[in-house]
Amino acid sequence: MEKSAYLDAMGISRWSQGTEVKQAYVILVDKVSQELEAHPIISTVLSLIECPYTHCKFTTSLPKGSEVIWDMRRVKLPRSNAMLTSAPLSELEKVAQSKRELWNMIVAQQEMSK
Repeated sequence: MEKSAYLDAMGISRWSQGTEVKQAYVILVDKVSQELEAHPIISTVLSLIECPYTHCKFTTSLPKGSEVIWDMRRVKLPRSNAMLTSAPLSELEKVAQSKRELWNMIVAQQEMSK
């Protein structure tokens, strides 16, 4: 008797691989606003680290068990184990050194993923 016929006769359903549910990646900010969604710095950084914007969630607090990919709060408490940490967006727009530090983290992250 074939395995599939035997399983059918016993009423045992076959295992099938389910669809993988993507968990939202967290971006920590000081204040959540609508302008974050369309900001060019944020969209550029997310594309450089190959993180789809649709999988990201902006929040001011650190949810338990979530994966933080970017922490751009002024005061980084509670501490997060984020992939990227940077100055707040308003400072990234004005201070070149803050942009350089973020760029160095992105390059390091790309090197690690190779």
